[in-house]
Amino acid sequence: MQAGNNTNSIASQREYLRDKLEETFLLSSTLWSRIQARTDIKPVSSRPSRIPFTPIPTAAFRQFNPNGGPLGVGDGPQEVYGQLSCVYFSQGGAYTAQSEYATDGDERSIKNYVAYTEETVTRTFAGMMDAVLQGDGSNTLDTVVSVGANSIVVNNANFFSSGQPIDIYSALTGPAGFVATVQIQTVDTTNTTIWLTGPVPAGVAAGFFLVVAGSAGLPNSGLLGIRNYQVAGNVGNFMNILRSSYPDQFSARNIPANGALVPATVRAMLAQIILAKGVDAADENDLIVHCNVDMAAAWEDNALLVQRVDLPSGKRKNSEDMLASKTPSAMAGYEMVVNPRAAPGIIDFLALKEWGRLEAKALDMYEVDGQTTFPQYGADGSVATTNMFWMILGVQIGSWMPRINAFINNVTVPKGYFGH
Repeated sequence: MQAGNNTNSIASQREYLRDKLEETFLLSSTLWSRIQARTDIKPVSSRPSRIPFTPIPTAAFRQFNPNGGPLGVGDGPQEVYGQLSCVYFSQGGAYTAQSEYATDGDERSIKNYVAYTEETVTRTFAGMMDAVLQGDGSNTLDTVVSVGANSIVVNNANFFSSGQPIDIYSALTGPAGFVATVQIQTVDTTNTTIWLTGPVPAGVAAGFFLVVAGSAGLPNSGLLGIRNYQVAGNVGNFMNILRSSYPDQFSARNIPANGALVPATVRAMLAQIILAKGVDAADENDLIVHCNVDMAAAWEDNALLVQRVDLPSGKRKNSEDMLASKTPSAMAGYEMVVNPRAAPGIIDFLALKEWGRLEAKALDMYEVDGQTTFPQYGADGSVATTNMFWMILGVQIGSWMPRINAFINNVTVPKGYFGH
């Protein structure tokens, strides 16, 4: 006879279930939550909202001869208006009847699956909007750095979410540039890689665009994000205003570092804001410094090179810790907002008081006659035991005073960050 072993007794063994469900994905929304919905502008129809500007004031200033000389012809302010149109985003959730029955009550599950699904959709929605907010107005999340068999190396994997579908474009030319829709399996932040549920489509190469699924794949067709407004020079348009028509008036301040970040560059950047709008412009408009962890470390490195640690007298068992637990919370006195979804190698100075959200539809569940949950249908035409719901948002981002905003780009990323 065979001795009774563990396999024989497993049917009667009790099983322990930890009562905490660990979430391995990034949920935070850093900058999106800081840009508030505006009360001084709102959409009234599907037509664009007008944003008026005065790029040129009265300026017919001259010397004149009061002994019969002419005063000169006067002038008046030149006004122009920009336009903002809301775009719409959705995120769906689905669950089966059995998943609802099996997790209904504390005695059955540590989490009610239906409630948890609805909660997670809401929380991840804000995080994805934070990622889209980093873009240039085309809903491009990132570009391809290199490809593997079923993986794509990107600049910042936190622009994406595990399980997310994305569109790949060879060029932002609409349908002509569309390559394929793929689904992300998991996000690998350590190796700046997104792993796909299938092989990378043939022909995808470095420089291809990774775009929010369902987007038009055209410039200025999506959410007008940071890189749409943080533009130096007179190329392109600002809210449909040609920058070249009013040189420098709709351009952000910019200094390329082209190397390591040093305090002198930051001081010069703040000086550019003063030259553009005056001494108090930054303080009066809630200027913040927005960057990723790499730039926070680059700023801290300046202090580590010059710090002094006073050692106590007497015997010591341990050396002094040369590093605090967190990086600086400010840069040149302005709040530093460290965002895991920000672009590496760039520091944005944003006057938050002059940024805002225009909402045609506040974030809410999609509703039809009071109904927010809808059944799927089976192949035979009957109702399937799967329920679906969607969170939807109609929104656009505005930046009302571009000359207060600034950015330092081409900063050397310190070793150990984003593959460097």
